[in-house]
Amino acid sequence: MGRLEGSQIIHFEQIGDVTFVAGATARNIRISVKPFDGVRVTVPRREALQTAMDFVKRKADWIRKAQSKIAQQEGAYTVFTPETQFATATRRLRLFPCNTLNFRVQTTKEELQIFYPESADLLSAPVQETIRTVIIERLRREAKERLPERTAQLAEQHGFRYKGVSVKNMSSRWGSCSACNHINLNVHLMRLPEHLQDYVVLHELVHTVHKNHAQGFWDCLNQHTDGKAKQLAGGVKLYHASLF
Repeated sequence: MGRLEGSQIIHFEQIGDVTFVAGATARNIRISVKPFDGVRVTVPRREALQTAMDFVKRKADWIRKAQSKIAQQEGAYTVFTPETQFATATRRLRLFPCNTLNFRVQTTKEELQIFYPESADLLSAPVQETIRTVIIERLRREAKERLPERTAQLAEQHGFRYKGVSVKNMSSRWGSCSACNHINLNVHLMRLPEHLQDYVVLHELVHTVHKNHAQGFWDCLNQHTDGKAKQLAGGVKLYHASLF
């Protein structure tokens, strides 16, 4: 079995289908296991396909463990179809198949409309990922429109001072506050109800005074949330910053 050209799918017992992809710039054999994308192996041009297959067999235990974790993550993801009920803070999502070769996005006052090629496999990983990318860009726009202004309002209302606000697509944290009191807020806050958005902003504003989560921090946060800091924190934990 010679070197790999392009890509090839090979079935392994106890693992399932594995996609081998020739990597023009890869120096080592790499295995990735991602939601809705399965097991992919990048093979350097100089390596024989059989060498990569043997590598997969040696890593079979690690791959099965990774597949188990990914299966749990996939269960937490939304599968987007025209029937899916999903909304950002300001618009509900609508998907429309259409006679086109490319995706097209349109926003109305109430809707985020995504038109996708009717010939596309809507449930495939690439199409689902494209939809998520469109949604994240919408969340980013909404976050930039709302969060800096809302942070200024809450800071003035509660007597906090901060250096500035940045909006970012973060994978795990809803927000952060730097040593110099610059606040970072996650675009995915726009998937949370407004009272939880406000809680996260207040959480970071309190960090301008208390840099850790010691009792003083929670006492201060309780003062500014009518004693509901822990309750609100529990509400935020019902969401995941990168899974939606």
